[in-house]
Amino acid sequence: MRRLYTYPRSLVISAAAALLMLAVCATALAAHPAAGRTYSGYTSAPAINGHRGPVNFKASTNGKELLKFEYGNIGCTAMSTLKGNPYASAAYIIKVGTITASGSGFSVTNAKSVYNKAGKKYVTASTVAITFKSATSASGTVSFSQTITAAGHANNSCGPYELSFTATTK
Repeated sequence: MRRLYTYPRSLVISAAAALLMLAVCATALAAHPAAGRTYSGYTSAPAINGHRGPVNFKASTNGKELLKFEYGNIGCTAMSTLKGNPYASAAYIIKVGTITASGSGFSVTNAKSVYNKAGKKYVTASTVAITFKSATSASGTVSFSQTITAAGHANNSCGPYELSFTATTK
C-alpha cells in the first residue's frame, strides 16, 4: 500500500513563523523622519483665492517626535467672506503642537487649538495621523471639528471633516 505524503504540522508552523517575521521586519524598516529637519506641504482642501492650506512641522533631533505641527484651515468660516490669503491670519493656522511616534507612524487624538480674535473664540479639535514614505516625504490625514463662540452671538460649529496632506523636506 502506498502512503500519500501530507505536510506535517511543523512545516505549517514554520511557514506561519516566517510570514510573521516578514511582517515584523517590514514594520521595523518603515521610513522615519530625518532628525531635526523641517517639513512643509499642503492639505487637500480647495484653494482659497489661489492659496492652498499649508502644513508645517519639524522632526525632533531623535526623530521620535514631530514638533510644532500646524495646518491651514478656515474651519467654520464661510469661504465667500475671505479676501486675499486667509492663511496669512493666525486665526486660520491650527496649531496642533507635538506629535509622538506610535506604531509605524505618528499620531495624536483630539488635540485642542484655541485662538481669540475680535471677541471670537475659535476652538479646533484635531486628530492627526502621519506616515513617512521616506526620510524626506510624509503623508497623512487631519480630522477636525471647530466651534466659534462670541459674547451675545449664537455659537457656530462644524465638522468633523477630514483632509489628507503631503509634506517634504529638502
